[in-house]
Amino acid sequence: MRMTVREYLLTKIDTTIPRLSSIPALIQGGRFEEAEAVYAGFVRDSLKPQLYFRIPYYPPENIWKTPAETEEDVFRRLQNNEIMSVGYAHRFGPEGIQWEANPTPNHYTEWPWQLNRHHEFRMLGHLYRQTHDEAIAELFCRMFSSWREQSVCPDNVSGHDTVSWRTIEVGVRTTKIWHYALHAFYRSPAFTDHLLCEFFASMWENGWRLRNFRTHGNWLVMEMAGLYHIGLLYPWVKDAAEWKNYALERLTDELRRQIYPDGFQYELSTNYHIVVASNYRYILDISRAMEEPLPDTLTRPLSALYDLYPRLCDPALRLPDINDGCKDDVSELLTEGRELFPDKPDYLYFASRRAQGTPPSFTDAVLPYSGMVVLRDHWGPDSQWAFFESAPFGRGHQHEDKLQFLLYAFGRYLLKDTGNFAYDTSDMRAYVLSARSHNTVFVDGQGQNRRSAYTWADEDINKLSGLEVRLGADMDLARGVYDQGFGPSLIPVTHRRTVVKVKSHPLGLDTFYLVIDRLYSGDGAPHTYAARWQLESVPVTFERPTSHVETPASKVDYLTPLLRGARVTADYGDGVTLTLLSGENASMLCGSLTPFAGWRVPNVPAPAVDFTARGRDVRMVTLLYPSASGCPVRSISYYDPSPSANDVTIRTDSGEWTFTEAWPQ
Repeated sequence: MRMTVREYLLTKIDTTIPRLSSIPALIQGGRFEEAEAVYAGFVRDSLKPQLYFRIPYYPPENIWKTPAETEEDVFRRLQNNEIMSVGYAHRFGPEGIQWEANPTPNHYTEWPWQLNRHHEFRMLGHLYRQTHDEAIAELFCRMFSSWREQSVCPDNVSGHDTVSWRTIEVGVRTTKIWHYALHAFYRSPAFTDHLLCEFFASMWENGWRLRNFRTHGNWLVMEMAGLYHIGLLYPWVKDAAEWKNYALERLTDELRRQIYPDGFQYELSTNYHIVVASNYRYILDISRAMEEPLPDTLTRPLSALYDLYPRLCDPALRLPDINDGCKDDVSELLTEGRELFPDKPDYLYFASRRAQGTPPSFTDAVLPYSGMVVLRDHWGPDSQWAFFESAPFGRGHQHEDKLQFLLYAFGRYLLKDTGNFAYDTSDMRAYVLSARSHNTVFVDGQGQNRRSAYTWADEDINKLSGLEVRLGADMDLARGVYDQGFGPSLIPVTHRRTVVKVKSHPLGLDTFYLVIDRLYSGDGAPHTYAARWQLESVPVTFERPTSHVETPASKVDYLTPLLRGARVTADYGDGVTLTLLSGENASMLCGSLTPFAGWRVPNVPAPAVDFTARGRDVRMVTLLYPSASGCPVRSISYYDPSPSANDVTIRTDSGEWTFTEAWPQ
């Protein structure tokens, strides 16, 4: 579909507006340029840049320049037809930018998709407002004209398809980018009457596509944010009021549909939670700037999106990068949040990086619907922070990571998520999606496989996750279950993991953690179980426990249990170590290609330690001891390895202490 300027002026604008009423007769009389001039003059007089530019300038997203480049550098590069998308730069020939080409060596599909978000248009508008250099306006007009000529809006294609008209790209460019460029350049001589009319004909195509081919999830929020901007800013377009109201209805409904009662967006990715929160923020920004009231049904629930950040943040005030997540700075996110919700007193504490305000009244945080718990000592930068999740699979951007455990202590991550990776077909992308890259359990070498049978129903948003948590003065306990099969054949094993934070300091020990894994064979057959721990790229030492591992006299085959057990120490520098002790033997992979394991994003070899047991129904225990002065624990033992057993004995040179788990199995 190509919306011509003629069709746009005749059918898509409100010609009952007196200044536009002459346009149909001018066109029918063959005076087309005059009709364009009438419309362009009306638009130039109707735009309100003094209101629009109340919105702060947000630097464009995507990796559209190198860290060392200035906006002037990018402008000069663009003049030579060299453009960067997702961090990869390419110089096109004298024919100019080819908007649907993919010059990347690995044919990375995100390159042309994100190119068509047009972040450069916004940057050029920002630079033009600072310099008033008409060469910048001429470049923008040339780039837009080439895109308009090459990229034809499809007639009837889903929102996920096409290169330049996927609805996520349409939503992004019509939320912050095209409007900024228009309000920056609309009085430039380079932005002729005809080009301004072409711009609005294309703007209508963008709105039509958003209105008729919406998708779901974070995409839908971006789509409706774009549609709302078009409807609000250009009320002389016939569809504007309907588009604006429709977008508001959908955006209000999505707060109920996408946000768990504990505040996490249903994709359970820190990155895409931010995407959703940010797009609602853009709605608030444009409405306040243009003095447009918003319904309380939309604005009132939004603070819950920002309330999530302090609940999850680590002592460095960053989010964990769970699922396709990110490690965004909570101080920056809550600086935004404080602007939107100034009545939130604890936001100042984070926005000022603890310099002002007061911390939240809570320390630990439990998200019963999202299935996550954060155990923290206090709000200072030297706090310990532990994260355990027994979460639903999520609505999108999922990793196979249920029952994962992360740990931050002594100013650094000791156990963290392997990270996110480019959305390509590489081994590393497959790795970060899989259980192989997470701190969980494998069965016969196979990881979790929720993806194979995953479905989502709207009512799932109100289901409790099944996470159990008990917080206490001496210890905190959290427990979750994975029972959806392992590997392609969905091996029927149930994994129940209990995490215990021991704070009572038995035997004079510092705070430590017990991770108790119980595995139940659903087919009656024995299996090999491996509890994997992803360490950082640091030196790792293996030892046998130095205390004798006693074996009950009733054991006939005493040699195997006598030799069982391992002590693994990762040295993080500056005296900081993480010691892992288990009653099982340990093995390690680091930078392995077959199997692909032992990596950190983007391509850093890092140790992955497995504690392995074999049987039908078994119990494995791992003690995690973070320290800045060494680990005094010499061994742990649990004579009865069956899942129903509850005792774990911890030995130091000064004695032993037995933990008895009180939860019924």
